[in-house]
Amino acid sequence: MRALAADDLAAISPSMRELSLPTAQVLYAAGDPVDVIHFPSTAVLSIVTCMRDGRSVETATVGFESAVGLLPALAQQPAPSSIFAQIGGSAIGIPAAVLRNRVSVSPTLMMLVLRFAQSNASQAEQSVACNALHNVAARLARWLLITDDRVGNHLVPLTQEYLAIMVGVQRTTVSAAAAELKTAELIRYVRGRIEIIDRAGLERRACECYAVNHEAFTRLAGAPHA
Repeated sequence: MRALAADDLAAISPSMRELSLPTAQVLYAAGDPVDVIHFPSTAVLSIVTCMRDGRSVETATVGFESAVGLLPALAQQPAPSSIFAQIGGSAIGIPAAVLRNRVSVSPTLMMLVLRFAQSNASQAEQSVACNALHNVAARLARWLLITDDRVGNHLVPLTQEYLAIMVGVQRTTVSAAAAELKTAELIRYVRGRIEIIDRAGLERRACECYAVNHEAFTRLAGAPHA
């Protein structure tokens, strides 16, 4: 939201609503209409692809640097994936119709929306390669760092059950990977949370995909007003 130009913000702000999203709340299931676009403030949202056999894998994590539901809302198409609050918190909701109307008269806003959507798509593409080519511990380190960038306090309030979905493996597999990082004194478990105690070491352990994602995150999070 910080990247909105003043005239765009003035045009859509009357329709904005501050939302409180509890952890695990589903914003859209795959196939749902996208009537509201969500811009996280303190919440962290997860875009998840679900298979017919019930298995799920996260394809992107979205925090205060971007938004979810952009392309389906603008194209008036159903959500292609499920989206839920990975970490509860606040978000700004904007009716899809309001954003569509403003985008139609504001090239500046259209460019910003496309930039957000491109970032989410790039993260999803990187996740495909990462899940296919990198080991679980490196992927888990990457995911913890990505989430820490958005939470900012080195505490990730998630169970290993959710981590298994995030990393796309069985719970026993992610438990072994988490134990490996704990033994290396990079993380520790604190009452259902994972605390990063050696971020530099975790960055060294993460796969190359973290640097790619972090560059995109930094570019968007620090984007100047258009």
